[in-house]
Amino acid sequence: MLAIAAPPATMGAVSLGLDLYLASTSPRRRELLAREGLRFELCEPGPEYEPGGGDEHASAHGEPRQLAIERARRKGEGAAVPDPRVPVLAVDTVVDLAGVELGKPRDRADAEAMLRRLFGRTHRVHTAHCLRHVASGWSALRVASAEVACGAPDAESLRRYVDSGQWRGKAGSYGLQDDAQAFFRVVEGSFDTVVGLHVASVRELLAALRGTS
Repeated sequence: MLAIAAPPATMGAVSLGLDLYLASTSPRRRELLAREGLRFELCEPGPEYEPGGGDEHASAHGEPRQLAIERARRKGEGAAVPDPRVPVLAVDTVVDLAGVELGKPRDRADAEAMLRRLFGRTHRVHTAHCLRHVASGWSALRVASAEVACGAPDAESLRRYVDSGQWRGKAGSYGLQDDAQAFFRVVEGSFDTVVGLHVASVRELLAALRGTS
C-alpha cells in the first residue's frame, strides 16, 4: 500500500546533502540503509505509543498491520529532526500470527514460549514506513508485508537458539538473519521486510517526494 501526497511545490526546500534522517534505534535498519548506499543520519524517533497506551513486550489489541502503521506515523511525527529540509523516515515492524501481534519477548522463558507458538505454522510480517518532509508538510506511507514459514526444530536446535540470546529485542522472538537459527524462511515477500526495513519501499517514497514517481 502506498499513500502519497503531492510532492512539495518548492523542490528547493528539499536538502540534497542527505537522503534522509532515520528515526530509529535499530542497528538492523541502519545496516540495510548503509548497504544500499543511501546517505542518512540518525535522529531520535517520536514515542512509539501514546501515553499509557502500550508495551513493546505485549501483544497489542488491534489488527497488526494497522498497529504498525500507527506506530510508524507516531515515531515520524514526534521525531527530533535537526534540519526540516531533510526528510525523516520512521519504521515499525510487527509479527502477525493469525491476526494477533507477537511483541518482543520479556525474557528467555517468554521467547521460548513465543517461538513454540510459531513452530509448524506460517505468519505474516508487516513493516510500515512513514516518510515526512517537515519543511513542506509533505508525508507519505508505505507498508510492505511478507509471509514466513517456521519449521519444527528439535529440542537441541531450539535450546541453541534460545541460549544465543539473538532473539532479544526482536518482534516474535526471532531474527530471520540470525545465524543461530535455520528454521524460519520467507515464502512470500522480501527478506529485508522481515529484518525490519524494505529498501525498495524507502526508495519509492523518496522518489515520490522528489516528484519522480
